[in-house]
Amino acid sequence: MKYLKLIILLLIFWNLPSFALAYISSMSGTFLSYGTFLFIIVYFFFNKKERPIIPFIVLGLLYFVISVLVDTQNTENFLVTFIKYFIFIILVIKLVIDTTYKEIYIVLLLGSLSILFESIFITDIGGRFSGFYLNPNFAGLICILGYSLSFSIDNKKLRLLGLILFFIVGLVTFSRTFLLLWILISLVSLANSYKNVYKIVICLGLFSLFLSFGDKFDFNTKRLEAFSTILDGKISDEMVEDSRTQTWALYYFKVLNKPFFGNGYLSFSGNTDGIGENSYSIQGVHNTFLLILGESGIFVFLYFTAIYGGFVITGIRVFNDEPFIFLISFSLFMYMLTSHNYFDNYIILFVSLWLYIQIGRKEITVDKKTIKLI
Repeated sequence: MKYLKLIILLLIFWNLPSFALAYISSMSGTFLSYGTFLFIIVYFFFNKKERPIIPFIVLGLLYFVISVLVDTQNTENFLVTFIKYFIFIILVIKLVIDTTYKEIYIVLLLGSLSILFESIFITDIGGRFSGFYLNPNFAGLICILGYSLSFSIDNKKLRLLGLILFFIVGLVTFSRTFLLLWILISLVSLANSYKNVYKIVICLGLFSLFLSFGDKFDFNTKRLEAFSTILDGKISDEMVEDSRTQTWALYYFKVLNKPFFGNGYLSFSGNTDGIGENSYSIQGVHNTFLLILGESGIFVFLYFTAIYGGFVITGIRVFNDEPFIFLISFSLFMYMLTSHNYFDNYIILFVSLWLYIQIGRKEITVDKKTIKLI
């Protein structure tokens, strides 16, 4: 089972099914996708059965049922997404329980090397790099998750390696979200220990070197110039141009028109309207919270926000003992403000389930009584 667990973790955290679909063939992508679920099913049946995590089951039922009842015009792949979500949420629990933060850290560390490889050896792809993760912003999340986990790694050499690699690789994604989260996480980490200042100093030194040698590589020139202005205490127009807030604003009227039960499945996910020459593409909302609010209504939105808001609040409560819980919770919360792929993003789902279980294992003392957080 140890090797099967490793295979599943690599398939999930290296995003191999989606990568194969994009760069090898549709057949290989489909094979790896269904192979991942087959391995999860095998792992489930050959291990001790664990109680499913009810909040995520309720969330899925509320979202899928309400959104599809409201509007059925975008339901071509609804059943596949629905089934995959519940297979994953219910059957992967034992694997999640058996996975340590160090194992996730190492798998993410190795996965991030694909981003570094792409930035060095692959040219003419736009100057923003993503490796296995296909999207630079998503690749930035992978780096920030690894960076957050580094705060709990005991091995000093492994911790320092991750600190340097995740930061440098995060920079070559040229993700504004990554840079913002790194700044916030680094500042917050000082509240846990003043010794974390050395991490900030190292990363700032690497940042300066990155900017100094940036013109030697096939980097995105505008983003490189925009990042360089940060050292001068300024924010360039490129850093705010095409901001997510402008994208969100396109959907506000839809939310206000149908606030209680939303506009239906995939209505906020982006699509192409019209036929032939009259067709036009609609950009997705790029905000998971707005997606859920807009597609299934305010009640599901409040439930979803309560789950992830609860993660952040609990992370604050145990911050001194386990800082990675808050750092990862906060990173997920912030990233989901910029992305609308949630119910079929198995890295985010896995990390969310893992966080829930980690929090459930923690205890705090209130009025001299030890209580479970979950």
